[in-house]
Amino acid sequence: MLSRQRLISLLAAAVSVLFITQYLRVWASLPDEQARTSDFAGSYAAATLWREGHASLMYDAHAQQAVLAAAGTPRSHLDIPYENPPLAAIVASPLTLLGASAAYRVFSALQLLVLLAAVIIAMHNVRWGRADRTTRVAIGAVALAGIGSGLLLIEGQWDGVCALAVAAAFMLWRRQSSLAAGVVIGLLFALSKPHLAIGLIAFAAGKRDARALLGILLGGVATVAATVVFAGPAALSAFVHALLTPSYNPLPVMQGASGFFASWLGSGATSLVLTTLVCAAGAVTAGWLGRQASERPRMFEPAFAGACVLTLFIAPHLLGHDLVLLAPAFIALVAWLARHTPATISLNGSAIAVLAWWVLLSFASQQDLGNYASAPPGRITPVLLAIGAAGCVWIVSGARSGRDVVSSERSLILSARH
Repeated sequence: MLSRQRLISLLAAAVSVLFITQYLRVWASLPDEQARTSDFAGSYAAATLWREGHASLMYDAHAQQAVLAAAGTPRSHLDIPYENPPLAAIVASPLTLLGASAAYRVFSALQLLVLLAAVIIAMHNVRWGRADRTTRVAIGAVALAGIGSGLLLIEGQWDGVCALAVAAAFMLWRRQSSLAAGVVIGLLFALSKPHLAIGLIAFAAGKRDARALLGILLGGVATVAATVVFAGPAALSAFVHALLTPSYNPLPVMQGASGFFASWLGSGATSLVLTTLVCAAGAVTAGWLGRQASERPRMFEPAFAGACVLTLFIAPHLLGHDLVLLAPAFIALVAWLARHTPATISLNGSAIAVLAWWVLLSFASQQDLGNYASAPPGRITPVLLAIGAAGCVWIVSGARSGRDVVSSERSLILSARH
């Protein structure tokens, strides 16, 4: 007869599989015309321009629109700007030989597979404690079933690469390979979405991990050097200009700190000042978590998870697909909590709370999706990100003051026996 814990784990895994199946069904049923309007269309246009010898025009709106029009993109949806670093377009350029629709299908499928690899890496590099195999698989499935995975697949975004960077850095830091961890962060984030790495850099700085910081620098420099060699200085300059004058960046729709304030107060100076102050505080907190991880290695997992949440919360540009970056950190935190359970159960109340937070985060992101309103209740996702970061800080600070994060649960169980 199945135990209650195993039955719950099987149910969670089954529901997760249903969500993943739904993401795949929607993705597979997208007509080619709609596929050509995905976020990947910007990458396709830039990659085509590079392949055809027009690297300096990778960020030129008119040149991009001409490529997309020739590829069959509806004329009402030609404004899909490319905002990733130049090297990302170069990496994606072989796919342009397949045509716009096929390139989108292959690219988005690859990103989902990369995300799956990140989840597997995280699952194989955590210590699970008393959690049985069924529970472990269920947690991995829940991590993969978040709304970010569906958005990643359907929109054709680059965040699978970011999730892989997080999982690989976690693995390498756990193995005391700080330089390699830094190189992975520097290379993969600089390739895809460098603005999402701010909290992780602060975490490494707080750890006073000179080797990791050197690795991040080397990875970033290598990416810039490869860009100059393969795309030329003009493409790099155009990317910097695109960052300073983004063509599509409505702050109220963002799902980080910037979106929270803009969705309440509009995109004025007050929101900008508050966002700057809160993001600075978030970076300092990520650094503090790094310091605690260095001084108390047993707290590495919750400190690392908190830094991952904060790196999204303080990101100047954050949307639902970026949440997949948290999948490896989610697994690491739940596994860490599983190691602190009483002998009678596989997961404690804290771990279950993290699972509930993960589910609520997906629903909040779905609710915030495409919401441009600047009025209460504003964006919900950043509130949950702040709660998640605060929870990790509470766990780490609880250990600092000598408290056991599950001591109250253990006491309740022992008292129940008597």
